[in-house]
Amino acid sequence: MQELYEGVELSPEQTEVVCRGLLDLASVDGTHDSEMALIADFSGGADLDALAAKPFELAAAAQVLTNGGDAVVESFLTSCYLLIYADGDHSEAERARVREYADALGVSADRLESLHTKARLYLLQILATNLRNKAAVRDVAAEMGLSENDLAGLED
Repeated sequence: MQELYEGVELSPEQTEVVCRGLLDLASVDGTHDSEMALIADFSGGADLDALAAKPFELAAAAQVLTNGGDAVVESFLTSCYLLIYADGDHSEAERARVREYADALGVSADRLESLHTKARLYLLQILATNLRNKAAVRDVAAEMGLSENDLAGLED
């Protein structure tokens, strides 16, 4: 599987918007330490409290992200899906917020589902690397809603 963010370079403004969007998403069902750790890693050492203090305005964020092109938009949405799995509880409220982001960014439901699959496969690839029990990996994949067809791209 290719690197998740291969070829994507964010400007400082885009990085801030992505981090603020992830903070907004994390707050939907209560911020968890694992979500904050993921955002901190992504932020490159930015002050998360300062970022969280600014209101997240989706229309303004959408403009900044869409100016970066499809790769920036898709990287943001993929990151959102990684975040909602970080605490082990991907709630319907979080998924609804990601759909709001996608709508504002002009991303179709089909493309959004493709990005969701991409994020789940990435997480599963990390798990598969550490587990030799391929049946257990397939069980986790099924629990995540991935099909056998989705798994065809996983390296053995």
